[in-house]
Amino acid sequence: MKRLTNEEVMMELKNFKSYKMNNNQKQSIENELNRLSSEKTSPFYHIFRFSKPLLSMIVLLFLLVSGSYFAMNQAEEKTMKYITGSGIFLHGDETFQMKKSEDFILKRNKDGSVFFMADGKKVGGVEPLTEDEKLKSIQSQNTFINEELEGYRYGGTFILDHQKTMEVTQILHYYFNSPHSKLNYHVYFHTPFFNEDTAAELAHSFKIYNDGKLLQGSEENWELSTEFATPTFEVLVGKKDSIGIAGPPFIAGKTDKFLWHFFGSHNEVEILTRGDFKVIATNKESGEHERVLVQNSGMVWSYDFQKDSPLTPIEDIGSIHSIPTNMKFSKSGIYRLDTYFGGKRFGSIVVEVK
Repeated sequence: MKRLTNEEVMMELKNFKSYKMNNNQKQSIENELNRLSSEKTSPFYHIFRFSKPLLSMIVLLFLLVSGSYFAMNQAEEKTMKYITGSGIFLHGDETFQMKKSEDFILKRNKDGSVFFMADGKKVGGVEPLTEDEKLKSIQSQNTFINEELEGYRYGGTFILDHQKTMEVTQILHYYFNSPHSKLNYHVYFHTPFFNEDTAAELAHSFKIYNDGKLLQGSEENWELSTEFATPTFEVLVGKKDSIGIAGPPFIAGKTDKFLWHFFGSHNEVEILTRGDFKVIATNKESGEHERVLVQNSGMVWSYDFQKDSPLTPIEDIGSIHSIPTNMKFSKSGIYRLDTYFGGKRFGSIVVEVK
């Protein structure tokens, strides 16, 4: 490309077309500059200048506060749900089961509780409670008997509640403590639809599961009962000065004769004369309750005895009462044998069945 000389450059510049502003155009530009200058010196200039980012910050802050408030309300609502027995149960990992019966049906409710229904009427039920709810439930009753549960899978409290209604005369309340959670399971039965024996049998069948696994009660003792000698040197299996049993080894599927011996003083006499003698055998592995007493070639829960029947002590043994029985176990394993008289528990022994 050829380089231009100075003279040639000057000639080119003279040939460029030039433009000039008239007075109106100059005045218009001057007016605009004056307007801008006056806005900058206005006291509201800086406010308007930062109004948009400030508004954005206010909106953002409002959203943050609103979100926090909503989250706190949600957390509070969630906490409220979990402070009731129903809330803990529904959002927990526990379930419960009971032995089925043809006499009534189980109606499960949305809050996790269960009603026992017969002929369209409520005759009992199960409800999960917190400790506070349990105390309020007990305080609302006309308590006739209040005692600690013994011989059941789970520890707790038994209440006999007197009622004065057309359909219910008493309510039998069992409060079982969960060994896994803070729940108390309130299992209750209305009389006369249930009596002490039928209620106790169903209460013994009550089981708590955690993620499908059966929970063993903290009150359960599966240590094998030891042997002890009587004054006549006869060897019994059981607990010295309390309860013992004499007989052959325990063999599954075989019916044998056994002699039960009961020891004690005045307090024990009151229990031993209450009525029917009952034995509930609990298998350690399965947790199932079984009949082991044999009568007329059939398996029974209890032998019939009248209330205040005379005791049959054996002086040589030192017992205050003795009962001969026939017993048979369905299978081998460890069994706990809980004994009752007229629905009142006396004691238990743990044996191994070969």
